[in-house]
Amino acid sequence: MTSKKDFLTREEALATLGVKTATLYTYVSRGLIRSTPAQGTNRHLYARDDVERFAARGRGRLPRAVVAATSMRWGEPVVMSSITSIDARGPAYRNRPAEDLAMARYAFEVVAEFLVTGRWHDTGADWPATDIPPDVQSLLDTRASEVAPADVGHFMAMLALAMSTRGRDLHDVSSEAAMPALRAMLEVFAGSFGYLSPTARYVARRPGERLAVHALRASGAPVAPEAVAAVDATLIILADHELAPATFAARVAASSDAGLYNCIASAISTHVGYATGAGTARVETQLFETCTPKALSAKIKHVRDHGVALFGFNHPLYPEGDPRATLILSLAARCGADRPDVTHILDFIDRVKDETEMTPGLAVALVALARALNMPRGSAAALWILARTAGWCAHVVEQYAQAFMLRPRATYISSVS
Repeated sequence: MTSKKDFLTREEALATLGVKTATLYTYVSRGLIRSTPAQGTNRHLYARDDVERFAARGRGRLPRAVVAATSMRWGEPVVMSSITSIDARGPAYRNRPAEDLAMARYAFEVVAEFLVTGRWHDTGADWPATDIPPDVQSLLDTRASEVAPADVGHFMAMLALAMSTRGRDLHDVSSEAAMPALRAMLEVFAGSFGYLSPTARYVARRPGERLAVHALRASGAPVAPEAVAAVDATLIILADHELAPATFAARVAASSDAGLYNCIASAISTHVGYATGAGTARVETQLFETCTPKALSAKIKHVRDHGVALFGFNHPLYPEGDPRATLILSLAARCGADRPDVTHILDFIDRVKDETEMTPGLAVALVALARALNMPRGSAAALWILARTAGWCAHVVEQYAQAFMLRPRATYISSVS
């Protein structure tokens, strides 16, 4: 896939908007379109997303029908939800700021259960061991050599589908009925970190083992207290983010009465798309493959030109920077203080912010954390999916309870042959 540049020249912006230069400058001065100096010139570049969004909206206040038709593009809400709200601090789960939960050293299991059931328990969730169905266990045992780091998300989706077969999927379930299924998925997903390790095999959970420990041990990384706390905090801060594309996909599937496992498989398949979860693999292979100061310095221009499209810089909901990424990077700095490659990565991120005014996103932060924890390649993507599965399950249960079909309308545009 050919990547679009994140910024347009003045001529490209004018052509897209269909306006005069003075009008473009007015949009910029009013904060409607972001601009940045073009390095080595006295010209400016203009954020493609802003230009294209503003061109689609047109001038003036949009009629209600047009607002509804365009609400899918970072627009107005399309469903009511009591799970997660978002402000400048990041997500809040059922009115509890996710950042506070992440830094309070709770086990991820506590927050996962809270998201799904709405009931809070300060004590750790001692989840019972899962009885993995024999056909799913066979899949786990036979696919060990076939799971490449870049494909771990696809394999997790395959596992969710495997768990849905033979009449096991759950339809229109309550939060209580969904919890055993969620526990089973999270346990299987955590054990799948073992495919990324040198042993390349599934690692079963030990009795009473919390998920953060299970994932670290399965990946072959050291299981130190600070590492466990960092993984728990990361899983918590990433557990939900309102109607992200994958979450919406899960809700659409649930609204058609698809089973819970199928809804999660739909969400994972959407999450690993080019524009979202696949960004972690690009960060690993295109940005942080070699983490010397010289090699990283050579990537500055690449990030300036393609940082949004390729690596997830500048999240649209956080113009001042994604607080979730900031938290995860702080964990990486703490856990990787003695690793030169992590220090070079963090210095590079600071330099990018200073020189390009681009703020890091989750893909960059997760890869930095995985390096700091000495987790193998592919772990960043797996952590993101492990965390978000809890939020997806909560949204599926809520959508079942709302009992209506999510079926947006299209605006037909006649084509000219």
